Amino acid sequence: MGSPLILGLVASLFIALGSLGVGWLGPGTNVLSWPIINTLRSNDVAGWVLSIVVILASILLIIAWLKLGVQMRSKPHEAMRRVLVASVVWAIPLICSVPLYTRDMFAYVAQGRLMLAGFNPYNDGISALPGWFNIGVDPMWANAKTPYGPLFLGMEQVIVGAVGTSPITAIALFRMIAVLSVVAMAYYAYRIARLRRLDPTKILWLVAASPLIMFNFIVGGHNDALMMACLVAGVYYALRKHPVVATLLVAAAIGVKPIALLALPVVGIIWAGQNRTLRSTIKYWLATFGISGIVLAVLGYVTNVGFGWIFTLATPGSVSHWYAPVTAVSGTIGGAFNAFGLDGATASEVIRLAALGLMVVFVAWIMLTMRSIDPLMRLALAFAAAVLSSTVIHPWYAAWVIVLFAIAGIKRGLQTHLVVAASIFFASVSIAETMDISDAVQGDVTSQIIRNATISGGAVALIIAYCIHEDLSIGLLWRRIRDAWQKYQLHRAELRAKSAPDFRPVSHQVSSNDHR
Repeated sequence: MGSPLILGLVASLFIALGSLGVGWLGPGTNVLSWPIINTLRSNDVAGWVLSIVVILASILLIIAWLKLGVQMRSKPHEAMRRVLVASVVWAIPLICSVPLYTRDMFAYVAQGRLMLAGFNPYNDGISALPGWFNIGVDPMWANAKTPYGPLFLGMEQVIVGAVGTSPITAIALFRMIAVLSVVAMAYYAYRIARLRRLDPTKILWLVAASPLIMFNFIVGGHNDALMMACLVAGVYYALRKHPVVATLLVAAAIGVKPIALLALPVVGIIWAGQNRTLRSTIKYWLATFGISGIVLAVLGYVTNVGFGWIFTLATPGSVSHWYAPVTAVSGTIGGAFNAFGLDGATASEVIRLAALGLMVVFVAWIMLTMRSIDPLMRLALAFAAAVLSSTVIHPWYAAWVIVLFAIAGIKRGLQTHLVVAASIFFASVSIAETMDISDAVQGDVTSQIIRNATISGGAVALIIAYCIHEDLSIGLLWRRIRDAWQKYQLHRAELRAKSAPDFRPVSHQVSSNDHR
Protein backbone atom coordinates (compact mmCIF):
# COMPACT_ATOMS: atom_id res chain seq x y z
CA MET A 1 0.00 0.00 0.00
CA GLY A 2 3.04 2.27 0.18
CA SER A 3 3.13 2.38 -3.60
CA PRO A 4 1.16 5.32 -5.08
CA LEU A 5 0.20 3.10 -8.02
CA ILE A 6 -1.36 0.40 -5.81
CA LEU A 7 -2.88 2.94 -3.42
CA GLY A 8 -4.58 4.80 -6.28
CA LEU A 9 -5.77 1.56 -7.89
CA VAL A 10 -7.39 0.44 -4.63
CA ALA A 11 -9.03 3.86 -4.31
CA SER A 12 -10.34 3.76 -7.88
CA LEU A 13 -11.73 0.23 -7.44
CA PHE A 14 -13.60 1.26 -4.28
CA ILE A 15 -14.96 4.39 -5.99
CA ALA A 16 -16.26 2.21 -8.84
CA LEU A 17 -17.72 -0.30 -6.37
CA GLY A 18 -19.37 2.38 -4.26
CA SER A 19 -20.81 4.05 -7.34
CA LEU A 20 -22.95 0.97 -8.00
CA GLY A 21 -24.92 1.87 -4.88
CA VAL A 22 -24.77 5.68 -4.79
CA GLY A 23 -23.86 6.77 -8.33
CA TRP A 24 -26.45 8.63 -10.37
CA LEU A 25 -29.02 6.67 -12.38
CA GLY A 26 -32.19 7.97 -13.97
CA PRO A 27 -35.41 6.97 -12.14
CA GLY A 28 -36.76 5.50 -15.38
CA THR A 29 -33.81 3.31 -16.28
CA ASN A 30 -34.13 -0.49 -16.28
CA VAL A 31 -30.61 -0.70 -14.81
CA LEU A 32 -32.21 -0.23 -11.38
CA SER A 33 -33.72 -3.71 -11.73
CA TRP A 34 -30.33 -5.42 -12.21
CA PRO A 35 -29.77 -7.77 -9.23
CA ILE A 36 -26.48 -6.24 -8.00
CA ILE A 37 -27.76 -2.67 -8.37
CA ASN A 38 -31.08 -3.53 -6.74
CA THR A 39 -29.34 -5.25 -3.82
CA LEU A 40 -26.96 -2.37 -3.13
CA ARG A 41 -29.74 0.22 -3.35
CA SER A 42 -32.41 -1.73 -1.48
CA ASN A 43 -31.85 -0.31 2.01
CA ASP A 44 -30.70 2.91 3.63
CA VAL A 45 -27.83 1.32 5.58
CA ALA A 46 -26.16 0.16 2.36
CA GLY A 47 -26.58 3.64 0.88
CA TRP A 48 -25.02 5.29 3.94
CA VAL A 49 -22.08 2.85 4.05
CA LEU A 50 -21.36 3.13 0.32
CA SER A 51 -21.49 6.95 0.43
CA ILE A 52 -18.76 6.88 3.10
CA VAL A 53 -16.81 4.33 1.03
CA VAL A 54 -16.87 6.65 -2.01
CA ILE A 55 -15.80 9.65 0.10
CA LEU A 56 -12.91 7.82 1.79
CA ALA A 57 -11.78 6.20 -1.47
CA SER A 58 -11.82 9.60 -3.18
CA ILE A 59 -9.65 11.06 -0.43
CA LEU A 60 -7.36 8.04 -0.78
CA LEU A 61 -6.93 8.80 -4.49
CA ILE A 62 -5.85 12.35 -3.62
CA ILE A 63 -3.28 10.90 -1.19
CA ALA A 64 -2.00 8.55 -3.91
CA TRP A 65 -1.61 11.50 -6.28
CA LEU A 66 0.38 13.48 -3.70
CA LYS A 67 2.58 10.45 -3.00
CA LEU A 68 3.12 10.09 -6.75
CA GLY A 69 4.34 13.70 -6.82
CA VAL A 70 6.85 12.97 -4.05
CA GLN A 71 8.03 9.82 -5.82
CA MET A 72 8.27 11.75 -9.07
CA ARG A 73 10.78 14.17 -7.53
CA SER A 74 12.77 11.50 -5.67
CA LYS A 75 13.15 9.25 -8.74
CA PRO A 76 13.23 11.63 -11.72
CA HIS A 77 14.63 8.99 -14.11
CA GLU A 78 11.47 6.89 -13.65
CA ALA A 79 9.05 9.78 -13.22
CA MET A 80 7.51 9.87 -16.71
CA ARG A 81 6.80 6.15 -16.80
CA ARG A 82 5.31 6.18 -13.29
CA VAL A 83 3.00 9.12 -14.03
CA LEU A 84 1.75 7.63 -17.30
CA VAL A 85 1.18 4.16 -15.83
CA ALA A 86 -0.58 5.58 -12.77
CA SER A 87 -2.84 7.76 -14.93
CA VAL A 88 -3.97 4.77 -17.00
CA VAL A 89 -4.29 2.29 -14.13
CA TRP A 90 -6.28 4.70 -11.96
CA ALA A 91 -8.56 5.72 -14.82
CA ILE A 92 -9.61 2.23 -15.95
CA PRO A 93 -11.90 1.42 -12.96
CA LEU A 94 -13.26 4.97 -12.98
CA ILE A 95 -14.28 4.65 -16.64
CA CYS A 96 -16.49 1.71 -15.60
CA SER A 97 -18.11 3.53 -12.66
CA VAL A 98 -21.67 4.83 -12.44
CA PRO A 99 -21.69 8.67 -12.81
CA LEU A 100 -20.62 10.47 -9.63
CA TYR A 101 -19.86 14.04 -8.54
CA THR A 102 -22.23 15.50 -11.17
CA ARG A 103 -25.34 14.73 -13.22
CA ASP A 104 -24.35 16.73 -16.29
CA MET A 105 -24.14 13.70 -18.57
CA PHE A 106 -27.86 13.14 -18.03
CA ALA A 107 -28.44 16.74 -19.12
CA TYR A 108 -26.52 15.96 -22.33
CA VAL A 109 -28.93 13.10 -23.02
CA ALA A 110 -31.96 15.29 -22.34
CA GLN A 111 -30.66 18.09 -24.57
CA GLY A 112 -30.04 15.57 -27.35
CA ARG A 113 -33.66 14.47 -27.09
CA LEU A 114 -34.70 18.11 -27.02
CA MET A 115 -32.86 18.69 -30.29
CA LEU A 116 -34.39 15.58 -31.88
CA ALA A 117 -37.85 16.79 -30.85
CA GLY A 118 -37.30 20.04 -32.77
CA PHE A 119 -36.76 22.32 -29.75
CA ASN A 120 -34.00 24.92 -29.51
CA PRO A 121 -32.09 24.46 -26.21
CA TYR A 122 -31.23 28.18 -26.27
CA ASN A 123 -34.94 28.97 -25.99
CA ASP A 124 -36.40 25.91 -24.24
CA GLY A 125 -35.38 24.16 -21.05
CA ILE A 126 -35.27 20.41 -20.54
CA SER A 127 -38.65 20.59 -18.82
CA ALA A 128 -40.21 20.99 -22.29
CA LEU A 129 -39.61 17.24 -22.76
CA PRO A 130 -42.35 14.86 -21.54
CA GLY A 131 -40.92 12.58 -18.86
CA TRP A 132 -37.67 14.57 -18.54
CA PHE A 133 -37.33 13.71 -14.84
CA ASN A 134 -36.97 9.97 -15.55
CA ILE A 135 -33.79 10.66 -17.55
CA GLY A 136 -31.96 11.66 -14.36
CA VAL A 137 -31.41 15.39 -14.94
CA ASP A 138 -30.83 17.59 -11.90
CA PRO A 139 -34.20 19.39 -11.40
CA MET A 140 -32.29 22.63 -10.61
CA TRP A 141 -31.48 22.95 -14.33
CA ALA A 142 -34.86 21.82 -15.68
CA ASN A 143 -35.86 25.28 -16.92
CA ALA A 144 -32.38 26.63 -17.64
CA LYS A 145 -31.23 27.45 -21.16
CA THR A 146 -28.16 25.51 -22.23
CA PRO A 147 -24.76 27.23 -21.94
CA TYR A 148 -23.15 24.91 -24.50
CA GLY A 149 -22.06 25.78 -28.02
CA PRO A 150 -23.60 24.54 -31.28
CA LEU A 151 -20.92 21.91 -31.92
CA PHE A 152 -21.68 20.06 -28.70
CA LEU A 153 -25.44 20.39 -29.22
CA GLY A 154 -24.97 18.73 -32.61
CA MET A 155 -22.96 15.94 -30.98
CA GLU A 156 -25.70 15.42 -28.40
CA GLN A 157 -28.29 15.12 -31.15
CA VAL A 158 -26.22 12.63 -33.16
CA ILE A 159 -25.36 10.43 -30.14
CA VAL A 160 -28.88 10.32 -28.72
CA GLY A 161 -30.32 9.74 -32.18
CA ALA A 162 -27.91 6.83 -32.73
CA VAL A 163 -28.63 5.00 -29.46
CA GLY A 164 -32.39 5.56 -29.43
CA THR A 165 -34.06 5.32 -26.03
CA SER A 166 -31.05 3.98 -24.11
CA PRO A 167 -29.67 6.77 -21.87
CA ILE A 168 -27.04 4.42 -20.39
CA THR A 169 -25.50 3.79 -23.81
CA ALA A 170 -25.55 7.52 -24.57
CA ILE A 171 -23.86 8.28 -21.24
CA ALA A 172 -21.20 5.65 -22.00
CA LEU A 173 -20.49 7.41 -25.32
CA PHE A 174 -20.34 10.85 -23.67
CA ARG A 175 -17.89 9.46 -21.12
CA MET A 176 -15.71 7.93 -23.84
CA ILE A 177 -15.59 11.32 -25.57
CA ALA A 178 -14.43 12.85 -22.26
CA VAL A 179 -11.81 10.12 -21.74
CA LEU A 180 -10.42 10.50 -25.27
CA SER A 181 -10.41 14.26 -24.73
CA VAL A 182 -8.28 13.87 -21.59
CA VAL A 183 -5.85 11.71 -23.60
CA ALA A 184 -5.66 14.37 -26.34
CA MET A 185 -5.30 17.17 -23.78
CA ALA A 186 -2.45 15.32 -22.06
CA TYR A 187 -0.76 14.56 -25.39
CA TYR A 188 -0.77 18.17 -26.56
CA ALA A 189 0.20 19.42 -23.10
CA TYR A 190 3.21 17.09 -23.32
CA ARG A 191 4.05 18.41 -26.80
CA ILE A 192 3.81 22.00 -25.55
CA ALA A 193 6.10 21.14 -22.62
CA ARG A 194 8.72 19.74 -24.98
CA LEU A 195 8.35 22.70 -27.31
CA ARG A 196 8.74 25.23 -24.49
CA ARG A 197 11.37 23.21 -22.60
CA LEU A 198 9.21 22.72 -19.53
CA ASP A 199 9.13 19.66 -17.30
CA PRO A 200 6.70 17.32 -19.14
CA THR A 201 6.40 14.95 -16.18
CA LYS A 202 5.17 17.68 -13.87
CA ILE A 203 2.66 18.88 -16.47
CA LEU A 204 1.27 15.37 -16.98
CA TRP A 205 1.06 14.92 -13.21
CA LEU A 206 -1.22 17.98 -13.14
CA VAL A 207 -3.08 17.37 -16.41
CA ALA A 208 -3.51 13.58 -16.57
CA ALA A 209 -3.00 12.04 -13.11
CA SER A 210 -4.69 14.74 -11.02
CA PRO A 211 -7.76 13.60 -9.04
CA LEU A 212 -9.42 16.86 -10.05
CA ILE A 213 -9.25 15.67 -13.67
CA MET A 214 -10.19 12.11 -12.73
CA PHE A 215 -13.27 13.13 -10.76
CA ASN A 216 -14.66 15.70 -13.18
CA PHE A 217 -13.57 14.52 -16.62
CA ILE A 218 -13.25 10.73 -16.28
CA VAL A 219 -16.00 9.94 -13.75
CA GLY A 220 -18.16 13.03 -14.31
CA GLY A 221 -17.71 13.05 -18.10
CA HIS A 222 -17.92 16.84 -18.34
CA ASN A 223 -17.77 18.26 -21.85
CA ASP A 224 -15.16 20.70 -20.49
CA ALA A 225 -12.67 17.91 -21.25
CA LEU A 226 -13.48 18.22 -24.95
CA MET A 227 -13.26 22.01 -24.79
CA MET A 228 -9.86 21.87 -23.10
CA ALA A 229 -8.57 19.25 -25.55
CA CYS A 230 -9.44 21.51 -28.50
CA LEU A 231 -8.05 24.55 -26.68
CA VAL A 232 -4.70 22.99 -25.72
CA ALA A 233 -4.34 21.51 -29.22
CA GLY A 234 -5.09 24.93 -30.70
CA VAL A 235 -2.41 26.54 -28.54
CA TYR A 236 0.10 23.90 -29.64
CA TYR A 237 -0.55 24.49 -33.35
CA ALA A 238 -0.41 28.25 -32.82
CA LEU A 239 3.05 27.85 -31.27
CA ARG A 240 4.07 25.62 -34.20
CA LYS A 241 3.13 28.43 -36.65
CA HIS A 242 -0.08 26.84 -37.96
CA PRO A 243 -2.45 29.71 -37.10
CA VAL A 244 -5.37 28.62 -39.29
CA VAL A 245 -5.41 25.12 -37.76
CA ALA A 246 -5.12 26.73 -34.31
CA THR A 247 -8.05 29.06 -35.03
CA LEU A 248 -10.22 26.18 -36.27
CA LEU A 249 -9.47 24.18 -33.10
CA VAL A 250 -10.26 27.14 -30.85
CA ALA A 251 -13.49 27.67 -32.83
CA ALA A 252 -14.33 24.03 -32.10
CA ALA A 253 -13.64 24.69 -28.39
CA ILE A 254 -16.02 27.67 -28.53
CA GLY A 255 -18.54 25.36 -30.20
CA VAL A 256 -18.37 23.22 -27.07
CA LYS A 257 -18.28 25.96 -24.41
CA PRO A 258 -18.21 29.66 -25.35
CA ILE A 259 -15.74 30.60 -22.57
CA ALA A 260 -13.05 29.42 -25.02
CA LEU A 261 -13.54 32.78 -26.80
CA LEU A 262 -10.81 34.06 -24.49
CA ALA A 263 -8.26 32.02 -26.46
CA LEU A 264 -8.87 33.71 -29.83
CA PRO A 265 -6.92 36.93 -29.03
CA VAL A 266 -4.00 34.81 -27.79
CA VAL A 267 -3.90 32.89 -31.09
CA GLY A 268 -3.83 36.27 -32.84
CA ILE A 269 -0.96 37.48 -30.63
CA ILE A 270 1.09 34.34 -31.38
CA TRP A 271 0.23 34.69 -35.08
CA ALA A 272 1.48 38.30 -35.11
CA GLY A 273 4.93 37.19 -33.93
CA GLN A 274 7.49 38.61 -31.51
CA ASN A 275 7.96 41.88 -33.42
CA ARG A 276 4.26 42.63 -33.48
CA THR A 277 2.73 46.08 -33.19
CA LEU A 278 -0.75 46.89 -31.97
CA ARG A 279 -1.82 47.54 -35.55
CA SER A 280 -0.53 44.19 -36.86
CA THR A 281 -1.99 42.40 -33.83
CA ILE A 282 -5.45 43.84 -34.53
CA LYS A 283 -5.12 42.62 -38.13
CA TYR A 284 -4.53 39.05 -36.96
CA TRP A 285 -7.28 39.36 -34.38
CA LEU A 286 -9.70 40.23 -37.15
CA ALA A 287 -8.50 37.17 -39.06
CA THR A 288 -8.97 34.80 -36.11
CA PHE A 289 -12.38 36.19 -35.20
CA GLY A 290 -13.43 36.13 -38.85
CA ILE A 291 -12.47 32.48 -39.36
CA SER A 292 -14.04 31.34 -36.09
CA GLY A 293 -17.15 33.41 -36.78
CA ILE A 294 -17.65 31.65 -40.12
CA VAL A 295 -17.15 28.22 -38.50
CA LEU A 296 -19.62 28.98 -35.69
CA ALA A 297 -22.14 30.41 -38.16
CA VAL A 298 -21.98 27.19 -40.19
CA LEU A 299 -22.35 25.09 -37.04
CA GLY A 300 -25.31 27.19 -35.92
CA TYR A 301 -26.94 26.81 -39.33
CA VAL A 302 -26.38 23.03 -39.54
CA THR A 303 -27.74 22.43 -36.04
CA ASN A 304 -30.52 24.99 -36.55
CA VAL A 305 -29.74 26.81 -33.28
CA GLY A 306 -28.00 29.92 -34.65
CA PHE A 307 -26.00 32.15 -32.30
CA GLY A 308 -28.27 31.65 -29.31
CA TRP A 309 -25.32 30.69 -27.13
CA ILE A 310 -24.25 34.34 -27.02
CA PHE A 311 -27.34 35.22 -24.95
CA THR A 312 -27.02 32.30 -22.51
CA LEU A 313 -23.47 32.90 -21.28
CA ALA A 314 -24.78 33.81 -17.81
CA THR A 315 -26.70 30.55 -17.27
CA PRO A 316 -24.17 29.00 -14.82
CA GLY A 317 -24.29 32.19 -12.75
CA SER A 318 -27.81 31.46 -11.55
CA VAL A 319 -26.30 29.72 -8.50
CA SER A 320 -23.53 30.75 -6.15
CA HIS A 321 -20.79 29.02 -4.15
CA TRP A 322 -19.67 30.11 -0.69
CA TYR A 323 -15.97 29.78 -1.60
CA ALA A 324 -16.21 32.07 -4.64
CA PRO A 325 -14.57 35.41 -3.64
CA VAL A 326 -17.34 37.47 -5.26
CA THR A 327 -20.00 35.52 -3.36
CA ALA A 328 -18.14 35.99 -0.08
CA VAL A 329 -17.69 39.76 -0.59
CA SER A 330 -21.18 40.44 -1.96
CA GLY A 331 -22.77 38.30 0.76
CA THR A 332 -20.85 40.06 3.53
CA ILE A 333 -21.63 43.56 2.23
CA GLY A 334 -25.24 42.64 1.49
CA GLY A 335 -25.62 41.25 5.01
CA ALA A 336 -24.13 44.43 6.50
CA PHE A 337 -26.57 46.56 4.49
CA ASN A 338 -29.50 44.43 5.68
CA ALA A 339 -28.33 44.76 9.29
CA PHE A 340 -28.61 48.56 9.00
CA GLY A 341 -32.01 48.38 7.33
CA LEU A 342 -30.69 49.10 3.83
CA ASP A 343 -31.22 47.23 0.57
CA GLY A 344 -28.72 44.37 0.80
CA ALA A 345 -29.88 42.67 -2.40
CA THR A 346 -29.10 45.75 -4.50
CA ALA A 347 -25.71 46.17 -2.82
CA SER A 348 -24.85 42.52 -3.55
CA GLU A 349 -25.88 42.91 -7.18
CA VAL A 350 -23.72 46.02 -7.54
CA ILE A 351 -20.72 44.07 -6.19
CA ARG A 352 -21.32 41.27 -8.69
CA LEU A 353 -21.60 43.69 -11.60
CA ALA A 354 -18.48 45.53 -10.43
CA ALA A 355 -16.56 42.24 -10.33
CA LEU A 356 -17.72 41.45 -13.86
CA GLY A 357 -16.67 44.92 -15.01
CA LEU A 358 -13.23 44.55 -13.43
CA MET A 359 -12.83 41.20 -15.16
CA VAL A 360 -13.62 42.74 -18.55
CA VAL A 361 -11.15 45.57 -17.95
CA PHE A 362 -8.42 43.16 -16.80
CA VAL A 363 -8.91 40.77 -19.73
CA ALA A 364 -8.91 43.69 -22.17
CA TRP A 365 -5.67 44.98 -20.62
CA ILE A 366 -3.97 41.58 -20.59
CA MET A 367 -4.76 41.17 -24.30
CA LEU A 368 -4.05 44.75 -25.41
CA THR A 369 -0.91 45.52 -23.44
CA MET A 370 2.33 45.47 -25.42
CA ARG A 371 4.32 44.37 -22.39
CA SER A 372 6.47 41.27 -22.84
CA ILE A 373 3.99 38.84 -21.26
CA ASP A 374 4.07 35.22 -22.40
CA PRO A 375 0.97 34.56 -24.59
CA LEU A 376 0.11 31.38 -22.68
CA MET A 377 0.33 33.28 -19.40
CA ARG A 378 -2.07 35.85 -20.87
CA LEU A 379 -4.49 33.01 -21.61
CA ALA A 380 -4.17 31.48 -18.14
CA LEU A 381 -4.63 34.88 -16.43
CA ALA A 382 -7.68 35.67 -18.59
CA PHE A 383 -9.35 32.37 -17.64
CA ALA A 384 -8.42 32.87 -13.98
CA ALA A 385 -10.00 36.34 -14.03
CA ALA A 386 -13.17 34.98 -15.65
CA VAL A 387 -13.47 32.26 -13.01
CA LEU A 388 -12.64 34.46 -10.00
CA SER A 389 -15.14 37.14 -11.08
CA SER A 390 -18.01 34.64 -11.03
CA THR A 391 -20.29 33.86 -8.11
CA VAL A 392 -20.08 30.20 -9.03
CA ILE A 393 -16.80 28.26 -9.32
CA HIS A 394 -17.43 24.64 -10.20
CA PRO A 395 -14.46 22.29 -9.69
CA TRP A 396 -14.14 21.79 -13.44
CA TYR A 397 -13.74 25.58 -13.81
CA ALA A 398 -10.69 25.27 -11.57
CA ALA A 399 -9.46 22.45 -13.83
CA TRP A 400 -9.44 24.89 -16.81
CA VAL A 401 -7.22 27.31 -14.95
CA ILE A 402 -4.84 24.70 -13.54
CA VAL A 403 -4.32 23.07 -16.95
CA LEU A 404 -3.64 26.44 -18.59
CA PHE A 405 -1.19 27.52 -15.89
CA ALA A 406 0.51 24.12 -16.22
CA ILE A 407 1.19 24.54 -19.94
CA ALA A 408 2.20 28.18 -19.38
CA GLY A 409 4.84 26.98 -16.94
CA ILE A 410 4.62 26.61 -13.16
CA LYS A 411 7.83 27.24 -11.26
CA ARG A 412 8.95 25.17 -8.29
CA GLY A 413 8.09 26.72 -4.97
CA LEU A 414 5.16 29.01 -4.26
CA GLN A 415 3.45 28.57 -7.65
CA THR A 416 3.52 24.78 -7.40
CA HIS A 417 2.29 24.85 -3.80
CA LEU A 418 -0.68 27.05 -4.71
CA VAL A 419 -1.66 24.82 -7.64
CA VAL A 420 -1.42 21.66 -5.50
CA ALA A 421 -3.47 23.26 -2.69
CA ALA A 422 -6.11 24.37 -5.23
CA SER A 423 -6.20 20.86 -6.70
CA ILE A 424 -6.75 19.33 -3.25
CA PHE A 425 -9.46 21.86 -2.39
CA PHE A 426 -11.46 21.54 -5.60
CA ALA A 427 -11.09 17.76 -5.70
CA SER A 428 -12.60 17.77 -2.19
CA VAL A 429 -15.41 20.06 -3.39
CA SER A 430 -16.13 17.47 -6.10
CA ILE A 431 -16.44 14.76 -3.45
CA ALA A 432 -18.92 16.91 -1.52
CA GLU A 433 -21.48 16.77 -4.35
CA THR A 434 -24.71 14.95 -3.49
CA MET A 435 -25.13 11.26 -4.32
CA ASP A 436 -28.05 9.14 -5.47
CA ILE A 437 -29.13 7.98 -2.03
CA SER A 438 -32.55 7.99 -0.40
CA ASP A 439 -33.99 11.18 1.08
CA ALA A 440 -33.89 9.52 4.49
CA VAL A 441 -30.10 9.20 4.28
CA GLN A 442 -29.53 12.40 2.29
CA GLY A 443 -31.56 14.53 4.66
CA ASP A 444 -30.50 12.90 7.92
CA VAL A 445 -28.63 15.54 9.93
CA THR A 446 -26.26 13.07 11.58
CA SER A 447 -25.23 11.44 8.31
CA GLN A 448 -24.81 14.88 6.72
CA ILE A 449 -22.50 15.96 9.54
CA ILE A 450 -20.44 12.77 9.23
CA ARG A 451 -20.07 13.10 5.45
CA ASN A 452 -19.22 16.81 5.53
CA ALA A 453 -16.83 16.40 8.47
CA THR A 454 -15.05 13.56 6.66
CA ILE A 455 -14.65 15.60 3.47
CA SER A 456 -13.66 18.91 5.06
CA GLY A 457 -11.46 17.23 7.65
CA GLY A 458 -9.79 15.17 4.95
CA ALA A 459 -9.14 18.23 2.78
CA VAL A 460 -7.67 20.24 5.68
CA ALA A 461 -5.56 17.28 6.83
CA LEU A 462 -4.20 16.74 3.31
CA ILE A 463 -3.24 20.38 2.88
CA ILE A 464 -1.61 20.47 6.34
CA ALA A 465 0.25 17.22 5.61
CA TYR A 466 1.45 18.62 2.30
CA CYS A 467 2.65 21.81 4.02
CA ILE A 468 4.51 19.79 6.67
CA HIS A 469 6.13 17.56 4.04
CA GLU A 470 7.20 20.58 1.98
CA ASP A 471 8.39 22.38 5.12
CA LEU A 472 5.88 25.18 4.64
CA SER A 473 4.48 27.54 7.25
CA ILE A 474 2.52 30.78 7.31
CA GLY A 475 5.69 32.74 8.04
CA LEU A 476 7.61 31.04 5.24
CA LEU A 477 4.70 31.52 2.86
CA TRP A 478 4.59 35.24 3.71
CA ARG A 479 8.35 35.56 3.17
CA ARG A 480 8.09 33.82 -0.21
CA ILE A 481 5.27 36.13 -1.29
CA ARG A 482 7.31 39.14 -0.17
CA ASP A 483 10.43 37.88 -1.98
CA ALA A 484 8.41 37.19 -5.12
CA TRP A 485 6.99 40.74 -4.99
CA GLN A 486 10.45 42.24 -4.52
CA LYS A 487 11.79 40.25 -7.49
CA TYR A 488 8.84 41.47 -9.56
CA GLN A 489 9.51 45.09 -8.59
CA LEU A 490 13.21 44.67 -9.39
CA HIS A 491 12.33 43.15 -12.77
CA ARG A 492 10.04 46.09 -13.55
CA ALA A 493 12.73 48.56 -12.57
CA GLU A 494 15.19 46.82 -14.91
CA LEU A 495 12.68 46.96 -17.76
CA ARG A 496 12.08 50.67 -17.14
CA ALA A 497 15.82 51.30 -17.10
CA LYS A 498 16.26 49.49 -20.42
CA SER A 499 13.40 51.37 -22.08
CA ALA A 500 14.45 54.80 -20.76
CA PRO A 501 16.10 57.13 -23.34
CA ASP A 502 19.87 57.21 -23.21
CA PHE A 503 20.94 60.82 -22.42
CA ARG A 504 24.60 61.23 -23.27
CA PRO A 505 26.43 64.55 -23.04
CA VAL A 506 27.18 66.15 -26.40
CA SER A 507 30.95 66.40 -26.93
CA HIS A 508 32.19 69.83 -27.99
CA GLN A 509 35.09 69.99 -30.37
CA VAL A 510 37.52 72.72 -29.48
CA SER A 511 38.60 74.76 -32.50
CA SER A 512 41.81 76.74 -32.77
CA ASN A 513 39.81 80.00 -32.51
CA ASP A 514 38.66 79.03 -29.01
CA HIS A 515 42.25 79.37 -27.77
CA ARG A 516 42.59 82.90 -28.89
